[in-house]
Amino acid sequence: MDEKNKNYQNFKVSLKEQLLRIEEILYLLISLGLLIVFGLILVDGFFVFISLFDVKDITHSVVKFLDKILVALIVVELFYTVMVAIVEESAIKCVEPFLLVGVTALVRRLLVLTFEIAHPVVYSAERMTFYLIEMGLIGFLVIVFVIAIYLFRKTRRG
Repeated sequence: MDEKNKNYQNFKVSLKEQLLRIEEILYLLISLGLLIVFGLILVDGFFVFISLFDVKDITHSVVKFLDKILVALIVVELFYTVMVAIVEESAIKCVEPFLLVGVTALVRRLLVLTFEIAHPVVYSAERMTFYLIEMGLIGFLVIVFVIAIYLFRKTRRG
């Protein structure tokens, strides 16, 4: 009976090691994909930047360029999160980068929404109400995420 239990324990340890290797390989593939996406975003952002000087209405082009920068920032933060997941032993350390990605994505949406409100294609009171509700929810979520980051950092130090 003892030999059976020992074999079972060895099997479990071996299986865990194999699954951890597979996890590391998948993280490396994901990080490679993120690097490729980041490169494509930079190339696209460069072309948007070049087109800034060719348009009459620079506002739309600036917002498109800002959008590219913020998307690139989100990809970089995701890449950092994947790298933390590969290097660190504890998965709890991955929480903060995801919160930062969330804040960046929310701020990005808030900027785009503000532009849409400032330059409406068709003005509608109902549409404006939805914009304001969305802005309120995004503002609330940003505050919640920032508080979560603060609490996470505070508990990690103390």
